[in-house]
Amino acid sequence: MKNLSRILWTLGFIVIFGTIMYLIFFRDTTSVDFFDNSIFRIGIYGGIGLLVISSIMSFVGTGNMMRIKNGEAALGIIRSLAQTGTYINQQPQVEMQVDVIKKTGESFQSSLKAIIPLTQLSALQIGAPIPVVTNEQQKVALPKAGEPTLTQEEMQELFEEFAVKTGMMDPEALKISKEGITSYATVIGMRPENSMSDAKVNVWLDLEVALKDNTTQPVSIKKTVLQEALDQVQPGKVIEVIYLEHDPEKLVIKTKNVAGAVFGSALGDK
Repeated sequence: MKNLSRILWTLGFIVIFGTIMYLIFFRDTTSVDFFDNSIFRIGIYGGIGLLVISSIMSFVGTGNMMRIKNGEAALGIIRSLAQTGTYINQQPQVEMQVDVIKKTGESFQSSLKAIIPLTQLSALQIGAPIPVVTNEQQKVALPKAGEPTLTQEEMQELFEEFAVKTGMMDPEALKISKEGITSYATVIGMRPENSMSDAKVNVWLDLEVALKDNTTQPVSIKKTVLQEALDQVQPGKVIEVIYLEHDPEKLVIKTKNVAGAVFGSALGDK
């Protein structure tokens, strides 16, 4: 895309420059109106057309147009992100460094770029999982319409395995999520221990957990929550939890994958 854009730009420049030079040195001197000359109109307008087309192709090529040939669905976990300074339709382009985990368990580090709506930019945080597509050359891109994607269950499983392997998640928490009972809890209170603007916030949560026998049990638990998910654990919110039947105070909280939703929204019309 970029190479073709450069070629068209060069051709446009040559056509315009050549037309002007021809009319200056070789045009019929009996011609009255320089701008009425057919060679001028064809050469100049044609050259401008080539320049416009090359600009459009270059503009489009800086967005979410990268496709991975023969790609496979994988999970990406954001390591870092920053705006590149490029805007398309007044929306910023973001470059992300990601850990990529394939279905086989193989993992590697890579980077990708995407156009993200300004209203959803704050939802992307370090440590958040996102769907990606990769190939044998370890090129990575966001999935486009028709390309393979992981199910939510597959993303959750790969994320949990990688999180335990890298120390992001306690093995006990993974065990609870595998063996526990899925239920709901009402957030009664939430007390942060560090700044709520940090990427990860340590919070004490006072919960009223609904048990299997239709009773409830108060539970106070300390959890590390991604900044993007803080609104999901505010007082009064009802959250999904998984607890151990013999020890309800041991539980994990299931928060929605906001980053995945953002990318789904950002790429849904691509």
